[in-house]
Amino acid sequence: MTTRQVVDQSLPKPNILRAEDNPVNHLLAQKLLQKLGQLVTAANNGREALQLWEQNQSRQFDIILMDLQMPEMDGLQASARLREQELATGAHIPIIAVTAHAIKGDRERCLAAGMDGYLTKPINPGELAATILAAFPAVLKLPADAVDALSEAPSDAELLARFDGDGEILKELAGIFLQECPRMLDEIREALRTRDPKLLKRAAHTRKGSVGNFAMSGQRETAQRLESLAKSGELFGAEDIFHALEQQVAPFNQILARHAAEPAHQPR
Repeated sequence: MTTRQVVDQSLPKPNILRAEDNPVNHLLAQKLLQKLGQLVTAANNGREALQLWEQNQSRQFDIILMDLQMPEMDGLQASARLREQELATGAHIPIIAVTAHAIKGDRERCLAAGMDGYLTKPINPGELAATILAAFPAVLKLPADAVDALSEAPSDAELLARFDGDGEILKELAGIFLQECPRMLDEIREALRTRDPKLLKRAAHTRKGSVGNFAMSGQRETAQRLESLAKSGELFGAEDIFHALEQQVAPFNQILARHAAEPAHQPR
């Protein structure tokens, strides 16, 4: 199956601040972002990123991709300083942590520093696109005849491997998931309608756990961002993140529907 993304050239291009001290890593991220139609400004460390953000208040960046390990000022320090300054204006720019070391507790430390999401290196193009879409959903339009790369749909082999090659388990769980999916999404919609952070946190957490059973890193990351936002009690931007989640749902549900309808293949 072919996966592709279409950039809507009629919409404003997100202006991204990318803080990264490794020139090779920065070039890779820059090329991937430019393919998605993004405008990228480079910073070599956290201190430089903070200065660029301060200097561009009148032409604000839309999102910051912040490496954690950098000289002079690391990503956690820069993010915490930026959030302190935002308190005076009530503004909130999405900050996504980027790190080569997926150490236990890193995600929690990033959220505590005021970051909104978390990406690991080497950067996966689908996860990067899903993160940008969650922060700035209007910039990408998905063609109806394509399987959305943002959904990161796993192959049949990957799905079966998730369940130890047991097609019967996959068939049964796919059916249950498809039955529960509308209710899970409705719970998130209700939480957004009533502006209820506790309900949103619980509903997003449920969604995150459900898609995680099928190795859906893209959807899981989007649900995680929604849950993290709800934990903060601040729901600004939650509707946009949910919109991104909705766009990720349909292609994957089509795959699960096929597995739910087909005869199960038992492991050899």
